[in-house]
Amino acid sequence: MIEKLNNPPISGQYEEVFFDLQDPWRGKEWHYVLFTDENGSKWCGHFREKEISNFLTAELPNKGIACIVAGGHGYLVDVNKREKIRDLSTDPIISLIADYQTSSFFITTYWDLILIDTNLNELEISLPIQADGIYLKEIEGRKLKMQIEEIGADMKMNFDFYIDLTDNTVKKYLA
Repeated sequence: MIEKLNNPPISGQYEEVFFDLQDPWRGKEWHYVLFTDENGSKWCGHFREKEISNFLTAELPNKGIACIVAGGHGYLVDVNKREKIRDLSTDPIISLIADYQTSSFFITTYWDLILIDTNLNELEISLPIQADGIYLKEIEGRKLKMQIEEIGADMKMNFDFYIDLTDNTVKKYLA
């Protein structure tokens, strides 16, 4: 349903839809995503980068919704209508993953963990430790592995926690 592109498409190759920032400040970089809608038609979305240099994508094909992160800014897109559902209020996003079973997304900033539920609400999930970087890894069973950079002088990387996808809480692996 979605594919990251390294460059803009050849002019006229696909319908092109631009997703710009609402903020008065404008970045100069754009990211490109090739979408395929439910009818098999392809179109290209252009997403303006906001603050940091990252480009992340995740999708919920059963709902026809994609989450695109360009420069830390998140866009929720209706793939079939070819339009933005809304901008995410959480910034800057550094990690993103979709949970197909619950039709939800998980996003992180350096210090926050957010669930975008099936109704597209942004809900904060509390962490048991203070973080200066939260990185979502992979889903194994109903556990979403995380890597947390702890606040402190040594900036320790912590692999002890996961998100239990049955109740959306952070739990510690048992020793």
